[in-house]
Amino acid sequence: MTTATDTATLRADAALAEPLRRVAFEAGMLLGIEATRDEQAYHRRRLTRGQYWLHGAGTVAGLRVAIEPTAPADDEPADTDMPVRLTVSPGVGIDGLGRELLLTETHCLDLRAWLRAQDRPWLLGGFDDTADRLHLGVFARHQDCPVGLQPVLARKLNLGTDPVQPSRIADAVALELDLLDPAAALERLGPWPLHGPLQGAAAGPLPDLSAEEQAALDALPAGADGERARLELRLRLLHLFDTPWAAPALAADLLRLVRVPLARLTLRTADPATELVVNPGRISIDNLSRPFVPTAAQLAALALAG
Repeated sequence: MTTATDTATLRADAALAEPLRRVAFEAGMLLGIEATRDEQAYHRRRLTRGQYWLHGAGTVAGLRVAIEPTAPADDEPADTDMPVRLTVSPGVGIDGLGRELLLTETHCLDLRAWLRAQDRPWLLGGFDDTADRLHLGVFARHQDCPVGLQPVLARKLNLGTDPVQPSRIADAVALELDLLDPAAALERLGPWPLHGPLQGAAAGPLPDLSAEEQAALDALPAGADGERARLELRLRLLHLFDTPWAAPALAADLLRLVRVPLARLTLRTADPATELVVNPGRISIDNLSRPFVPTAAQLAALALAG
């Protein structure tokens, strides 16, 4: 569930075309609370924009999704309906707006209770009837968390006898479980989710090229697949801003766009609307198809190993 503060931060972070402004401090200038907020926003958004454009979105390390227990007890039938906890381990990542995802302890969810709380016909949206599998995705995104309530002066009549406001905004992580299209790849976010994917089949046809750009592409010899892929990427980067980008109108659409996939969970069932047995023997988890963010240290280690 999002708060007004979280929604405001989300929209501000998504305004990537907005020039940043820092406070011009001068002796004798009267500055108020807006100046303090602008100063914080300037430094924060410079950091998140750098991570958005230069690093991408995904897992840096950890954030492993698992279930507990991993198998039914020896004295239980393999298809017994039983409580199963879905866990996300500590780790670090970057969401689709370049914001840090930091979990310092394991978080868990009662998977059976969550499934029973859902509208059964809605679950059909993630059901693959050819393989009898229900597909769910585990996602993460940054979330503002107001903390440290303190008394404040009432600014309106009848506001309350003891008005309070949060004195701090903590960086937190929102973990979400949602339906997943059985035919969709988990790593569909790609770099720069607000500006469209750049690589792979999802990138679609090349943009409208100039005569010189098309000639450079046509001049590549047959079999130069690697060089062609590099040139096509450069052309996509060159034309990235040909079509003006507009932020999604609804905050809910923006939330879904910037969250990072962590894992695909599949549950074996004949029909999630009528028959839904939760058992570790029926559940499989794919942690490896998620997007990862390579760091300079990782690339250096690979180079040394080679």
